[in-house]
Amino acid sequence: MRRFDLRSLRFAPDDHAWRRLPVEADPFVLGGQEYAVEGRVVGVSLDATRVGGKIALQIEFDAVLHGPCQRCLEDARLDLHVLGADYVIGGESQGADDGEAPYVLGGVLEVDRWVRDLLGSALPPQIVCREECRGLCPVCGVNLNQAGDDHSHEPGAVSTG
Repeated sequence: MRRFDLRSLRFAPDDHAWRRLPVEADPFVLGGQEYAVEGRVVGVSLDATRVGGKIALQIEFDAVLHGPCQRCLEDARLDLHVLGADYVIGGESQGADDGEAPYVLGGVLEVDRWVRDLLGSALPPQIVCREECRGLCPVCGVNLNQAGDDHSHEPGAVSTG
């Protein structure tokens, strides 16, 4: 699912509705490397609360993201728990920042774009396979996690990269 029509939520002016939505999550490209959501679909819980002509939206989901470790290039796995909120007045989002397209326009929620933006904001500053990852040797490029503590080079060795 990429879009959800909020008008399909049949609820009274001061009521609450909840839906579970399977949302497609396209891969991210960060630093030239691809990071993908496991299974490419996340199960999103959408809560909508109507108060008069206003709708408060909240989504919540868990996602597992896979891609290369930014230190050693081995597979990194991120378990993310994500929350987001938006407000709709007159069929249009009010929570978008200046210059950003709203997530809701004409009563239709672009849930895939909202999920993607929330995933992006939930990412840590550096994606690593584990906190103690030692990365790659700057001289020969060997994975220092596998090379062991005795990995070294002759003094004066120069990187070939």
